[in-house]
Amino acid sequence: MNSRSSWRRAAIAGCAILCLLTVRAGAQVDRATVSHGAAAEAEIKAAAAKPTPRASDGHVDLSGYWDFPQPSVSEHTKDGVVYASPFIPGANAPGQMQGDPNPPPYKPELLAKVKELAKNQTHADPAFHCKPLGVPRVGPPRQVIQTPKLVALFYQVDIGEGDQSGIGVRLIPTDGRSHRKDVDPMYFGDSVGHWEGDTLIVDVTHLTEDTWLGISGYFHSAALHVVERYTRKGNTLTYEATVEDPMVLTKPWTMTPQTVRLEEGMVVEQPPCDERDEQHLVNDDHHTRDF
Repeated sequence: MNSRSSWRRAAIAGCAILCLLTVRAGAQVDRATVSHGAAAEAEIKAAAAKPTPRASDGHVDLSGYWDFPQPSVSEHTKDGVVYASPFIPGANAPGQMQGDPNPPPYKPELLAKVKELAKNQTHADPAFHCKPLGVPRVGPPRQVIQTPKLVALFYQVDIGEGDQSGIGVRLIPTDGRSHRKDVDPMYFGDSVGHWEGDTLIVDVTHLTEDTWLGISGYFHSAALHVVERYTRKGNTLTYEATVEDPMVLTKPWTMTPQTVRLEEGMVVEQPPCDERDEQHLVNDDHHTRDF
């Protein structure tokens, strides 16, 4: 079975299941906050036990096609909150910020804005308008091509992620250069990388304000600065990101790590983007108009 097709079928089935789930007010859905269940965790553990390959220059080789294991339908956290499975980044049920076990530490005077954006996510979230998720919301890449002086990251946005789809590409120089000074803000920003042991560190600046850090109205300012960490262990790749934004956050925020596994023989494919859904988003409950 093609992994991409399997992922798509899971997403479609998940959408139907989500309609039947009763999610407590305040529960946020994001793949960074959802456990994928015992079976998927076992898959990750087995993949991590494989030998870790190295490139010709001695660094860990991050190259490959990476994907999440088959997601579960839902999980209950210790406080009883139900988190519906996101399947892919950006899909969520309506909720308030307090449902997130790891929310960004917004300044108190900005919490009302976060709450209002979350309430109106279907209209306010840039991801619902064919705009890239941006860094760090995009999460781990779908495919990596690594050379001694450059790492290319490919992101495949597919069914279920608002109205957007397509392939995003980031080119990360690892030759010791500094950030460019004469660039406009971009969705993926200006990135430079270096190695610290077996981890690729990517420093990201010049990020556009037209993205969110995650679901639930997690906006940011033009002062956003992100430090990403990519660590390969066996056939797994773990993505971590620390966010600094002194304009809106009280302190740096480290996102929940996300781990993907290697899928042999796969390559990213170009999905279509046909924005036809916005006209049917009539309220903030993620329901559509009857046809």
